[in-house]
Amino acid sequence: MLKVVIMNITYIIFLFSMILSYQGELVSFEYLEELSLEEAQESLDSQFGNSAPDVLYDITRYKILYNTIDPHGNEVTASGVIAYPKNLDQAFPMISWQHGTEVKRDNVSSNNGFDILSLWLTARGYIYLEPDYLGLGESEILHPYCLKEPSAWTTIDLIRAVQTFFDNDEGYYYPIKSNDDLILFGYSEGGYVTMASHMMIEQENIDNFNLLASFPMAGPYDLSGIMVDLMLTYEPYGEPYYLPYVLVPYITYYEMGLLEEYFLPEYAEMFEYLFNGDYSGSYINSIMPDIPIEIMLPDLIEDFSNNLDHPLRLNLAQNNLWDWTPQADMHMYHGLGDELIPYQNSQIAYDAFIDNGSNNINLYLVPEELGGHSAVAEYCLISAYQICEEDYKFIRSKGDLNNDLIFNIQDILIIIGYVLDDQISSEDLDFWLSDLDSNNLVNIQDILILTNQVLGN
Repeated sequence: MLKVVIMNITYIIFLFSMILSYQGELVSFEYLEELSLEEAQESLDSQFGNSAPDVLYDITRYKILYNTIDPHGNEVTASGVIAYPKNLDQAFPMISWQHGTEVKRDNVSSNNGFDILSLWLTARGYIYLEPDYLGLGESEILHPYCLKEPSAWTTIDLIRAVQTFFDNDEGYYYPIKSNDDLILFGYSEGGYVTMASHMMIEQENIDNFNLLASFPMAGPYDLSGIMVDLMLTYEPYGEPYYLPYVLVPYITYYEMGLLEEYFLPEYAEMFEYLFNGDYSGSYINSIMPDIPIEIMLPDLIEDFSNNLDHPLRLNLAQNNLWDWTPQADMHMYHGLGDELIPYQNSQIAYDAFIDNGSNNINLYLVPEELGGHSAVAEYCLISAYQICEEDYKFIRSKGDLNNDLIFNIQDILIIIGYVLDDQISSEDLDFWLSDLDSNNLVNIQDILILTNQVLGN
């Protein structure tokens, strides 16, 4: 009997290890677009005039297919994009942008060239990542909207796949380097996904990269409280489709019954296909009542309202994101005038984080006069970018081993130490920084190159 138990445990561990090894596997990549420094500058100038930033690099953009897991833990392929500066002598930080709510499968970044956000960030010296999310882009499953675990894994596994993309020696792409620093930011659903990813990285002790900070903005972090209270009100709501967009995946993935047990018959029938990726949010809104709760069965509303142990309420609570203790820096943004996702979502999360012992959390509440949910997004993004530039942007240059932004005798001595010790791993960033002639060796030739560079300065 003991032998059978041990064999079963061993088998479970084997299966678990297979899942972990599958996640983040790079499946394929496809070239999308490339811009010279001059072309990128012209594009930004046309959009922002004198407010446009100075472009620093030529840039390029790829579509990525990679492996992750669905809400049931099954293997699945997802898509996303990577854009990066073209410079062989510098290692750049990664920024992963998690986009806001999207329903139509084709309305994702991986189907297009540069947009303003990816253009701006890449041209300024960041490696830009953006997951399409499950159910969007190449993925054809039902989008797990506001489910924390698949949201997080889809983001984290894209970052892993991109690291493989850079470390691949097949020569199919421009061989740049990441410095392994990671910044997460996102707005609306993207704010939720950003916070879920931050939490997953820390709670699962994922050390493939160095998480410097996250910028979750205007996300629904208190699904079972603030968002439930909002949806139970008999008041018009700006995006009525949000309610069924949450409920249909919850009912489906948590196996809580049939749609007709929750929605009025005419809506239950439509929701069987409206969230299959073929329809836009505006189209779904056009056939929804202005007051979302009116699509629900009255008996269901009464049961849910009075039963604190209702399965739907409990499953929503499992996906709240406010009761944990962030370790890396977090900068939260929310508009006081947000009519779609009330700012109290961020306030309750901030208060809980502080109570739990986090001391590196900032909450920026945008004044109400600057507008509602959509209007304040630009302000939040610009503010987050400025903080990144000042506090988190560390571009490493080949030969600058002590990261003091100058080449001098100290850097030469460090490389000499690596050559004499002969213990540095080729996977280490310091190896790449020391390999000045890019021949995958650190030797006397690199010392001579750096010496000449120092003398030349």
